[in-house]
Amino acid sequence: MTDSKKRYLQVPQGTEGVHVEEAYRHRRITQELLDQFVLWGYLPVETPVFDFYDIYEPLLHSTSRDVYRLIDREGDLLMLRSDITLFLAKQMGLWLREEELPARVCYGDTILRHQNVEDISKNEFFQIGAELIGKAGEPADLELLMLLSEIFSKLGLHPAVHLGSHQFLTTCLTELSDTELNRAVTFIRDRRDDSLRELLESKLSSRKTEVLTTLFSFIGTPREFERTVYSLGGELSQLELEELEYLSSLAEQLVELGFSPDLRIDLSEIGAQPYYTGIVFQAYLPGLDDAIASGGRYDKLLERFGFECPSVGFSMLLRKIEDLVDSSIGRLPKITKVEGAAFKEAFHRAQELRKKGEVAIL
Repeated sequence: MTDSKKRYLQVPQGTEGVHVEEAYRHRRITQELLDQFVLWGYLPVETPVFDFYDIYEPLLHSTSRDVYRLIDREGDLLMLRSDITLFLAKQMGLWLREEELPARVCYGDTILRHQNVEDISKNEFFQIGAELIGKAGEPADLELLMLLSEIFSKLGLHPAVHLGSHQFLTTCLTELSDTELNRAVTFIRDRRDDSLRELLESKLSSRKTEVLTTLFSFIGTPREFERTVYSLGGELSQLELEELEYLSSLAEQLVELGFSPDLRIDLSEIGAQPYYTGIVFQAYLPGLDDAIASGGRYDKLLERFGFECPSVGFSMLLRKIEDLVDSSIGRLPKITKVEGAAFKEAFHRAQELRKKGEVAIL
């Protein structure tokens, strides 16, 4: 093969093509999930592929380095869709009216973002998810989490869901500066307890430092969490205690409702995106490095686009888990080849099969 032909066959690093059987299965799985969303009253929406970068820049923080940017013909700086939730928030802010709340929406579309240096094989992803807009409090959080549970059951997956609280983080670390808070977030996510302890000791009492370090490193069952909070709660403020009690109550009700994933309270889960304000959660499967789904509450996001409104939602990167999905979903149908003495005869026989829902080729 000549060098020029090789050049034509190259594709940009990180892009993905899906073909024939694999593409068919992807479409079928996607449709199964969208149909399930509709059964819960979540109707589909679509967002632009690109938008003005400066609108979203304050919301991106450190994730801004992962965004693909380009200049349009008028010289404006644009960004390609890297997170449907962000683009959707702007769309909802533009056309939603108070009387239409609560609004339940779902989506499934491609996003593009730079991947970390350890895994540059994929920069193109298919994100699918649901959002409940205009409803605050426990009933809304329960609804979204139970919808997520049903989606996992539909896919035949049994992950562990780690439930945490961004609100607890911001409530108990008010004495830290923005820079110190960012450092604390890094230490909590990386589970660097000694570094977190050293940072907190400069601002808090030694006892409060130990309590918070213990809590932010906690991962366990709802029952274990209750015991931990009971033993340490005397060192917490009323607001801090209320946030932890809310998590306990939420977890207890999820179990009673039949939440199918393995539920863990994990206070190191403080939100994969900077716009979260309340509960946050991520779902994990053994053998996979990254979470397969993530979500939470973001009550201030739509306010950035002129519409003050609470929201909670989740999303998953579907292509990452399709090989693990129940094999009965999206199975390629049997294809019947119809032959005849003449094309007309074969065509009519094939049409009869198609009317019955069977796949026929000539």
